[in-house]
Amino acid sequence: MKGMLMVSMIAGATGVASAAETTMNDGQLDALLTGNTVYIALPAGSPAAPDGGIAPFKFGADGSAAAKLPVGMTLVGTWKLAGGQYCVDWDNGPKNSCTKLVKSAGGIVMNDAADDTPRGTVERIVVGNPENL
Repeated sequence: MKGMLMVSMIAGATGVASAAETTMNDGQLDALLTGNTVYIALPAGSPAAPDGGIAPFKFGADGSAAAKLPVGMTLVGTWKLAGGQYCVDWDNGPKNSCTKLVKSAGGIVMNDAADDTPRGTVERIVVGNPENL
């Protein structure tokens, strides 16, 4: 599908043959996120997704951010890269919410930068803002 980056292609593009995990750096994060919508599979049990679900997160090239949560709420704010993680200041949610992305042969996991707890997994990445967030 044109305009869509497949997670398996991203993980495979580095020639990774083992299950080794690598935390993405600022350059990789910039290429992966900037100007794209990332669809994240959220685990069940969080306030944003009590039953789990897929949430699109838009990372604008202008630093704008938006996310449509499974509970029906839309978050808006700004994002930036900071030392191997991205941080979002949500206008209507958490401030300085920082996440690191860890890639392996199995895909990309998003972990809280402060305590390394999983926040979700990248399901797919689409160029632009198809959700009009």
